[in-house]
Amino acid sequence: MSEIEQLEQAIAALETQRAVLGDSVVDTALAPMREKLASLRSRESGDAQRKLLTVLFADVSGYTALSEKIDAEDVGELMGALWQRLDPVILGHGGFIDKHVGDGVMALWGADQAREDDAERAIRAALEIQSQVMAYAAERGIELNLRIGLNTGPVVLGSLGATGEITALGDTVNLASRLEKAAPPGGVLISHDTYRHVLGIFDVAPQEPLKIKGKEAPVHVYVVERAKPRSFHMISRGVQGLETQLIGRDTELNTLKKAWEDILKKPRGRLAMITGEAGLGKSRLLYELATWQELQHKDALVFRGRATQELGRLPFFLVRDLMFSRFGIQDSDAQAAARAKLEAGLRELAADMPDLDERTHFIGHLIGLDYTDSPHLVEILGDPQQIHDRAFHYLAQFFAAVSARQPVIIYLEDIHWADPGSLELVEFLVDTCQNTHLMVVCITRPSLFERVPGWGARLGNTLNLNLEPLNEAETRNLVGEILQKVQDIPDSLSRLIVNAAEGNPFYVEELVKMMIDEGVIEQTEDRWLVHAHTLDALKVPPTLTGVLQARLDSLPASQRATLQRAAVIGRVFWDEAVWSLAELEPDPDKAPGRALLADLSRKELIYRRGSSAFSGADEFIFRHALMHDVTYETVLKRMRRTYHNQAAQWLIERSGDRTEEFAALIAEHLERAGELADAATWYGRAGDQARLTYAPEAAIEYYRRAIQIDADRSVETPPELRIKLYDGLGDMLWMQADYERSEESFKSMLEAARQLGSPLAEARALNGLTNVLDRRGMQRGALEAAQQAEEAAKRAKPEGDSSELELAQALYGQGWALHRLGETATALSRAEMALSLCDGLGRRARRHRARCLTVIGSTYWSISRMEEAQLCFERAFDLYTELSDRRGVARSLNNLGAIAWRQGDYLRALEAYEDALGVARAIGDRDQEGVLLSNLAGARVGLRQFAPAEQELRRVLAMPAAANSAYLTETYTYLSEACLGQGRPKEALEAARTAHKLAEEYEMPGEKGMALRAVAEAAAKLKGNDTDPAEAFEASLRVLAEVGLDSERARTLRAYARYLHAAGDAADAQAKWDEARALFAAQEMTQELHLMDREPLE
Repeated sequence: MSEIEQLEQAIAALETQRAVLGDSVVDTALAPMREKLASLRSRESGDAQRKLLTVLFADVSGYTALSEKIDAEDVGELMGALWQRLDPVILGHGGFIDKHVGDGVMALWGADQAREDDAERAIRAALEIQSQVMAYAAERGIELNLRIGLNTGPVVLGSLGATGEITALGDTVNLASRLEKAAPPGGVLISHDTYRHVLGIFDVAPQEPLKIKGKEAPVHVYVVERAKPRSFHMISRGVQGLETQLIGRDTELNTLKKAWEDILKKPRGRLAMITGEAGLGKSRLLYELATWQELQHKDALVFRGRATQELGRLPFFLVRDLMFSRFGIQDSDAQAAARAKLEAGLRELAADMPDLDERTHFIGHLIGLDYTDSPHLVEILGDPQQIHDRAFHYLAQFFAAVSARQPVIIYLEDIHWADPGSLELVEFLVDTCQNTHLMVVCITRPSLFERVPGWGARLGNTLNLNLEPLNEAETRNLVGEILQKVQDIPDSLSRLIVNAAEGNPFYVEELVKMMIDEGVIEQTEDRWLVHAHTLDALKVPPTLTGVLQARLDSLPASQRATLQRAAVIGRVFWDEAVWSLAELEPDPDKAPGRALLADLSRKELIYRRGSSAFSGADEFIFRHALMHDVTYETVLKRMRRTYHNQAAQWLIERSGDRTEEFAALIAEHLERAGELADAATWYGRAGDQARLTYAPEAAIEYYRRAIQIDADRSVETPPELRIKLYDGLGDMLWMQADYERSEESFKSMLEAARQLGSPLAEARALNGLTNVLDRRGMQRGALEAAQQAEEAAKRAKPEGDSSELELAQALYGQGWALHRLGETATALSRAEMALSLCDGLGRRARRHRARCLTVIGSTYWSISRMEEAQLCFERAFDLYTELSDRRGVARSLNNLGAIAWRQGDYLRALEAYEDALGVARAIGDRDQEGVLLSNLAGARVGLRQFAPAEQELRRVLAMPAAANSAYLTETYTYLSEACLGQGRPKEALEAARTAHKLAEEYEMPGEKGMALRAVAEAAAKLKGNDTDPAEAFEASLRVLAEVGLDSERARTLRAYARYLHAAGDAADAQAKWDEARALFAAQEMTQELHLMDREPLE
């Protein structure tokens, strides 16, 4: 075996140990081996090589002055010790030391093995060198600085002279040397050609362009200040390493720049949308904006997120990617490490936010980290919607606080694949940050608006940029820009490309690359040659897909196979995963995997990303989603199943204790692999994860996919799994207010439970049905289901506390249904039985106990037993406070306000409602905000504050959360009273009739009685209507008497008395007045009595 072969084998063996030894150790060990290998290869070939390298020159500044102060021998010793300290830095970052000259060094990156991050490695080495020089000078007590210059470009690499030593020659080397001389002492100066390889990774300061002898144009240069604490590698665009100018999008770019600068001048949070079909230049426009913004506004905080087709269905994946990329969280991190990174990242940016630990736990839970043991969440895990709403609110408040202090720009790519939860959160975020320095820039295809019509439009100030195809002149300019190295572009070539592209920039780039692949365009050192005679025979695919297919077909078999395996994993993939798929083939390709990926990167089919989701694995992305799709379709179906199965196993193994975050992706791989039983299980786990974070759309999809596998009978799923799936599906459909399908799901669960013979599962299904029927206003059906649940739970009693909790839930359900039906005595009996049962279950039944107290209190309230009601609501308030259930706290405060309102103490009611509203807003509870605003307005009506009451009620009716809500019955009743109080009886009557209709639909007798009173009062003031006020008053009294609501009956009697008095029936009016007074006195409603004194009948 030759020395070269031995070295190659040793290098390959060391590469396999990266996961064990770490990159730093392996790179340090490999550096001298690669240097030796490069030298041997150069000597063996005897030929010069042309390669893309990053060249570093470093030279000591102040060497002459130092020599004047210190003996020459001592200076030599100082320099020798210095380079002994600095050389390992170069080698440790993957560099190759070309030579030491005097008091300087020349080093190369990419000489032996090209890496996509060679320029980044070189700059990091330069920064560490400067740090080491400062430390060395301080230790020795001397003044010492280095100047460092770097440049990236083509270099002639080969042996020199009789020694055969490797060296680099060419214009790239010469410019690097000139940059070193122009660098400030202690500084690192880089060329634009180096800078464009490291966009987004370092903070740089643009300098005045340098005039370099032999260069026609000044050279743009930058001083590197530091590595960004959180970097986002931005991939520059072009063909075969050429940087091309932006063509045809100047107007859009300038519009985006102006929007950002306007936000910097005046806080005005804004969403910007770049919309266009595939290949029209959305990513390029985003790249140009990000490049400009980075140089112009270095103090801005940058967040980046990307949705992908494979991961877009994972709950909140886009937001997850946004936070993970900013805070360096890897998917291979253990739960504890991932949580620690999130907590440290949020603390770094918002240390002064109140309750930051609590807020962080909610945010982390939302994006998929496991915070189920958090003291802030553990007691409310059964209320995922509260967790979801509070997480939304806390995350929006985080961005609002940060962007109020410094500019924040968020780049979101390919949001047409984003999950519904992430899209909802982005809108919520921008809406919350209206008065801050925040801009969210999204790129999307038009398909987003087919899936979510009007997304972003409701924000009002959304900037919409719709990209159209380039016109013919712009396309021709783009061809010229891409073919800038062709001396005279044949008109036939330009015309062919322009006609075929139809204004699609990506098509132009890929067609040129196809021509390079097929030899129509030949690349030489300094220029490109066009073999025009081959154009007539060239078959130009009519579509972009066809061009991409042609490029794929032209690849060597090993590169094509590697790309196909990568496509199975997804548009984003990892080298380790690709290798795990390769091992399955009967005769796996033996070519070094890294070299294959490097070749594909050089052909610009894929890009290596700056950071990886999995430690020890390099992460790549297909340059374009279409390239991924085209490649996947070429994978043989017999191999797809095997590949998908291995991809699933790799994800399970590499995600460690965080597999639940990838459950949906694992399930999809298993389904495509034909492993249907396992796929159903994993879809169920994915549904549970989405349910836990309250991503109902995703949860519903996963549960349904698992159920469909069972329904197809291609595999028999265990009945226990079917029960769990229907339970989860029914719950999520209920939360989405899809009550009809939720009812179907719980009925299917009930059937499966009876087949299994599990009375506990029966009780759980029937309790689910009770909740559904209650929301549908079918109180009799809800009562019947709850009674059946009680019977099933009693049969399941031997199963312990779980059956006791289901029994308590069944009794609670009966109590609530009976309360809504006005059967107060029985309602109290059943609810008190549930409460007694909960008391015996201890701490784990605290939530059930609070709910029981609420229904008991509500029933007492409905029959005007206010002292008992207040005691129940106060006990519920204490329990919810103990549970950290702030939604429950707000509801309890609301109930206490309702007591004050019922007693006629409208000022105390107003205060309680305001306290409740403050809690609801603090946790972002939009649903309860509507209820509380409605009640607040009701208190204002009682205080005769009619105009502000109407304003609040109109706001409630405009809220999306108010649609189809039962509380609108009271809202319309209050609106009727507010309009009537302002002398608008026609509007009052219309609102009162709507309230009456809703009360009948929802079977709410107490609210129906109140609505009828409002109808009567409005009709009495409006001439010419077909409603008899007396009949409406009498109907109100009958309904309120039936449900024992004496406080409201007294209010109706008082209003009726005023109507009769105005109609001239003084005797009957006085009788009604006296009866009302007696009822108010019996209820100890002193405020209402005072009102009657202030506004007597006469």
